[in-house]
Amino acid sequence: MNLRRKLTSLLIILICCLGHSQSIDNSELKVFLKKHVSNEGFINYEKLVRNKESLSEIVLGLSKLTPNTTWSKPETKAYWINVYNFNMLKLVSDYYPFKSIKYIQAPFNIEFININGQKVSLDDVENIIIEEIGDPRMYFALNNTSISAPALSREPYTAETLDTQLEFAVKNFINDSSKNYFSKTTNEAILSPLFKWHASHFEDLSAFINKYLEGKQITNQTKITYSSFDWTLSKESY
Repeated sequence: MNLRRKLTSLLIILICCLGHSQSIDNSELKVFLKKHVSNEGFINYEKLVRNKESLSEIVLGLSKLTPNTTWSKPETKAYWINVYNFNMLKLVSDYYPFKSIKYIQAPFNIEFININGQKVSLDDVENIIIEEIGDPRMYFALNNTSISAPALSREPYTAETLDTQLEFAVKNFINDSSKNYFSKTTNEAILSPLFKWHASHFEDLSAFINKYLEGKQITNQTKITYSSFDWTLSKESY
């Protein structure tokens, strides 16, 4: 599909859909995450594959809940985060075993997510729909199964708890020394490439980081470099 046409179509899905208010029941999502994700955010991939039927039903249910003008902003934000994370799990369950999501050819560009009758990709959700929403905290809630990615929450995102969940996700990611390094002796920082990929969404990167950073603050004079993203599958032994 032509990129301009796709952008137009996705923005229509995002902000222009009309319809009746729909009840959002996250109970199945919650049960599924509790069964397949550890407290540290590690996914039990073998168990995930064994229960891919249940996962398919969850993804199908999400596809029938298209945001419309009756939805609040928190409902819309929570919905798209859950759509991304559960469809990522669905993609993994279809291809596993592998050592990295990159073993799948162009995984983020596969148009397999059904939204309002249109097939979109993970990249579309992250870089068109979520980008248009304009809340950079959402990027820290998206898990792509890689070591360098934000941890997958054991709780689905909900409108009622969204702000608390997003604040926790950002704080957890920024203060994870395996993701970001802040020198205690020099004015240097090595950041996750996630900050570089979405640089245009951080008006003042230092201020954004300092809001969540525990310990020494950074400044606009801090020498910032970016680490390499480790696409190896994030996994622990069960």
